[in-house]
Amino acid sequence: MRHAAPDTLTPPPAQKLQRARGTLRLRLRPGPGGAGPVTLYQSGAAKLFLPRIHGGVTEVVLVNTAGGLTGGDRFETEIALDPGARAVVATQTAERAYRSPGDMAEVDVTLRLGAGAALDWLAQETILFQGARLARRITADLAADARLILAEPVVLGRQAMGEDPTDIAFRDRWRIRRDGRLIHAEAQQLGPPLSALRGPGALGDARAFATLAAFVPDPEPLADRLAALDPPPGLRAGLGLWADKLILRLAARDARALRPGLLTYIDALRAGPPPRVWAL
Repeated sequence: MRHAAPDTLTPPPAQKLQRARGTLRLRLRPGPGGAGPVTLYQSGAAKLFLPRIHGGVTEVVLVNTAGGLTGGDRFETEIALDPGARAVVATQTAERAYRSPGDMAEVDVTLRLGAGAALDWLAQETILFQGARLARRITADLAADARLILAEPVVLGRQAMGEDPTDIAFRDRWRIRRDGRLIHAEAQQLGPPLSALRGPGALGDARAFATLAAFVPDPEPLADRLAALDPPPGLRAGLGLWADKLILRLAARDARALRPGLLTYIDALRAGPPPRVWAL
């Protein structure tokens, strides 16, 4: 039996790629052995660990089990500290944003600090690969006397592997409030072609940069401590001081030059090194 050939060829349906999702919610309250969890919720590819420490400040380690970020991924992290709680949060390793077919990967971080609470948010590098599309938002609500330190380094590709990405879309939005009053707002955006940002007033020759910020009621002593440091070779640093915050901007030609200097400034700002995962 013969069958007539179809008049048209119907293409197969487009394959919808699986996207990573992750949600973390953690609330800590002070206790005799350090701050402990009141609420701990995690789902999807977002995980957290509370390493056992002997005294000192509670450590929280964040992990993305998906192995990186690509277009359409969405991660949400919410950390709340009850009055008097102290904690330091770090990522287990560098976060990697890979090539996207077009959609943005989205990362939302919400921090809430009660009266007298202190939080150090010390993320390791976010590495942006060729074709990466990433939108990140950091929102913090602080009580009148709460203290927040933020460190967020960014690296453009891996220079050791010969990578020099030119097609990257990166949006970074911060909103910090104290007692409901906006005290800091910033928005950074990188877009192709990155060659347009290579002038002396922008990235220059830097492939790695970082923001280290302290939102504290008394930033002057911290600013004096940082200003007394000489930037290591290959690192450019600029410090700004306002009534209840200081902002330090760092830029270097590559991650190898950025990290030692960033660690030096973190040590000075915190009067102690970051969590052990930074050294692994």
